[in-house]
Amino acid sequence: MSIVKRDPNPQTARRKARAAHKNITKMFTWSMLAGLALGSSALGADAPDAPAPAAAPDKAAAVAGPNKAAPATALLLTTGLNPAGGITLMVNKSVVLTTRAPYKRVSIAQPDVADVNLVGPAEVLLTAKKPGTTQLILWDDQDRSQVVDVNVTFDLRALQEQLKTVFPGVDISASSANGTIVLKGHVPDVSTALQAVALAAPYGTTKDVLNLLEISGGQQIMLQVRFAEVARSATTNFGFNAFATDGRAKFGINNGPGASPTGSLATSSTNAVDSSVALFGSGGIGRAQFELFLDALRQNNLLRVLAEPNLIAINGKSANFVAGGEFPIPVPQAGGSGGTAITVEYKQYGIQLHFTPTVLGNGRLRLHVSPEVSDLDYTNSVTLQGFVIPALTKRSLETEVELADGQTFALGGLLNDRVTANKTVTPLLGDLPVLGALFRSVRYVRNETELVILVTPRIVQPMNPEQVPLLPGELWRQPTESQLLWERDLGGPAADTAHAPAPKAAGAPDRFHGHYGFNPAPAAADQK
Repeated sequence: MSIVKRDPNPQTARRKARAAHKNITKMFTWSMLAGLALGSSALGADAPDAPAPAAAPDKAAAVAGPNKAAPATALLLTTGLNPAGGITLMVNKSVVLTTRAPYKRVSIAQPDVADVNLVGPAEVLLTAKKPGTTQLILWDDQDRSQVVDVNVTFDLRALQEQLKTVFPGVDISASSANGTIVLKGHVPDVSTALQAVALAAPYGTTKDVLNLLEISGGQQIMLQVRFAEVARSATTNFGFNAFATDGRAKFGINNGPGASPTGSLATSSTNAVDSSVALFGSGGIGRAQFELFLDALRQNNLLRVLAEPNLIAINGKSANFVAGGEFPIPVPQAGGSGGTAITVEYKQYGIQLHFTPTVLGNGRLRLHVSPEVSDLDYTNSVTLQGFVIPALTKRSLETEVELADGQTFALGGLLNDRVTANKTVTPLLGDLPVLGALFRSVRYVRNETELVILVTPRIVQPMNPEQVPLLPGELWRQPTESQLLWERDLGGPAADTAHAPAPKAAGAPDRFHGHYGFNPAPAAADQK
């Protein structure tokens, strides 16, 4: 609270004496007028319809006792008050308050909301600093006080005129609520609402603007997303493993796959052959025994992924779409008795789509979209305590774009061409002209991947009941036992007889749109 006291000085004392003399003179004048009024009333008492003169206001009767607040119209302030007895100011505006008698001190409850300056013995300058509410208290020389509520608001009149100028024909109203600008009304699109908030921000701050504007009409946006991916890979392997022994000496070549580098002849046991071995064999010549493992393989792989998820959301709201599943992942944890406990967690995979549409007006749409397609990849799986944990092949994207209704944007694309070549050579022996191929191992892998992600937004409307088409599998033909056993018929879609077109009447022509039929050309004039 800020208190301002008037400093007594000789000049002030003289002004006070002159004011007191004027007050005594006024009181004497009012007393004379009151006596004349009473005399006139006594003389005209016998007149039946003579109107009585209005009583003069007794200003001295409105003086309150010490330390008690009196009504604002009867104590100190005479100007600057509204009909409710308070003061309403806009930010950075000032008002001069005039008191009925010289004041002694002035106090403001919230100096950061409003400030007071003493400009005279009976005048106070009140300046609004920021939106809010506070109270102004004044005391006179007899310590009688008056409390006045002060409400500081934004310059809403100028803001309202600015809104009407910038957005003609749009119903936007601005009001103030506890130091906050409130915008209410209906706007045609989100862009207009954001512009209105930006226009109101300089009158306060961006945080002081409460946006309660409503977008006229509900608009649904359908987003069509297409994932198209083609992956090709080609692999060529060549490796040679051999082992030979005569019972006393052992020789071997290890440049390719095999069950064991030394083979079953060295260990006198039966070993499983590696699945990557294309040719293998064993034999003997006399006391010499040998076995061979040959890896000569050419492999081609092709992968095609096409996913087209569609999702509808209302303007400004987010929507999520998931089509896939979850696979378990074992997680080892320490047990209570010092052992290991296995818990299972699940991770999602499949097709996921998250997007938030915004209609900007003039057929323009703004999309925040994040599609994702993931598949289980067992070629890169991990085995943990007997559990096979597959890897995930994921294609994901997150971006924000702006385009018109019905337009298509290629949000992302990938063209990946990767070549991997490995060669293992035994020194000297691998460089021989013909036999050197037995001492070399070669692996050549080429991977090609093409990926593109397309999005197409459309502003859609709901269908009427007669416009709803048949759903996939809604009409299904069930096979009989004989058809299932002898004809190997598993069933299929049944014919839609309820929605079939009506048969055409005999002789009725087909209906066409536009001109149809044959019109012969006019005969040419005879040439003479």
